[in-house]
Amino acid sequence: MHIYSISSGVIALYLLAFVLDLVYPQYMGVHSLSSLLVFRRGTGIIPAPPSFTGGWKMYMGTTYESILLFPALLGSLKFDFTIMLASLVISASMGIAIGYSAAAIGKGYKKLIIYVTKIATSAPYILVMLLVLYIARGTETGIIIAISIGWFPFYVMRALDIFDSWFRKGKIYDYKKLLFSFTPYFITDLGAITGVVTIITYFGFYFRNPFVLDIGNIMNLGGNVSTYLFSGVWWIIIFPLVFITVFIGFTALLSYELNGGLDNAAS
Repeated sequence: MHIYSISSGVIALYLLAFVLDLVYPQYMGVHSLSSLLVFRRGTGIIPAPPSFTGGWKMYMGTTYESILLFPALLGSLKFDFTIMLASLVISASMGIAIGYSAAAIGKGYKKLIIYVTKIATSAPYILVMLLVLYIARGTETGIIIAISIGWFPFYVMRALDIFDSWFRKGKIYDYKKLLFSFTPYFITDLGAITGVVTIITYFGFYFRNPFVLDIGNIMNLGGNVSTYLFSGVWWIIIFPLVFITVFIGFTALLSYELNGGLDNAAS
């Protein structure tokens, strides 16, 4: 219960920051999240190290162009979580619908879905996403399409296993058990898809603004690892990665706890 409470609390804090980004960005001292420039501290370009004497906005220091890193990371949740949630809803809806239809119809259609899904999941899904992203282009919509296409086969197999078992037992609808069965997957994928979004932006696959001014490019600021490490500005790399890793880690922990607590309810 202790791990469950801590994990839930951490995830809730991230989601709260995301909601505030959408409805009240003023909590970060800005009026909008139009670009990273709204987080500039003065007009200098040299990064400032983390400091506990300049207020909470300086806890993680600044990047090049004097962008305050901590509030910029909080603001980046608007981009990251919007894409993550949209991709999760689309991929889960597609996968569950296809899995249900395969279990309900059965026979040749079910075998076809299983074969196609196994082929799809045998390929490294990040490569599938990058291929789709190359075709769809590096926009918010393109990233959502790429992740959804790469992710929904996993939900097909999960849904097929669950619904196939239900149909064999003569059950067709049980929304409570359906929610219990999929909740751990949903929570795990909150972190996993956020990690994929981070990879896409970290390596510069999101090119809405070539001058790296868009809020969605905050992770790309740390993409030139060797240059920053040799320059001694480690915080530009470490803090963004820790910021995302904490969320991913606690979603995995919460999912693990739920899997243990919901085994009896889902059986």
